[in-house]
Amino acid sequence: MADRNRSSRSRGTLFLILLGFLLAALMVGGVLWAKSHITWIKEQRGGNAWYLTYEARSVRGEARATAVRYRYDPDQHKAKHRDEQLGSTKLPWSTKVVVNTGAEARVEVTPAGDGVASCRILLDGVRVVAQGTSPGPGKPAVCDVITSSTPEKWPR
Repeated sequence: MADRNRSSRSRGTLFLILLGFLLAALMVGGVLWAKSHITWIKEQRGGNAWYLTYEARSVRGEARATAVRYRYDPDQHKAKHRDEQLGSTKLPWSTKVVVNTGAEARVEVTPAGDGVASCRILLDGVRVVAQGTSPGPGKPAVCDVITSSTPEKWPR
């Protein structure tokens, strides 16, 4: 009788151990599946965009731009961009925009007179992803970059 209880108890323990391994394997498999498919899921639902900051500064000359042009996407669920043009603008200048994944982010700054300007595009207000300086006095500084087409993964 003692052998029968011991045998039944060891089978129960073995069953619980195997069940634990099975649950652990399912959890690990689920995490790995989700990690590899989350980008695909986000692409299917649409509305993937990058939050960028456009900046312009005067490097030399008057702290003013005769024109500032920039591109953004007014609706992150539609693949239609909008170009904005400002007239005379005091430098330094900056604005925050949304640009869809795989789209062009662009800012162009034309310095006043014989001035020289610079521009930058920052990802999440921190990481510089594009920068430029006027090639000569009075010439526009241009910054442009194609945003990463993969949501949440901007190349280094």
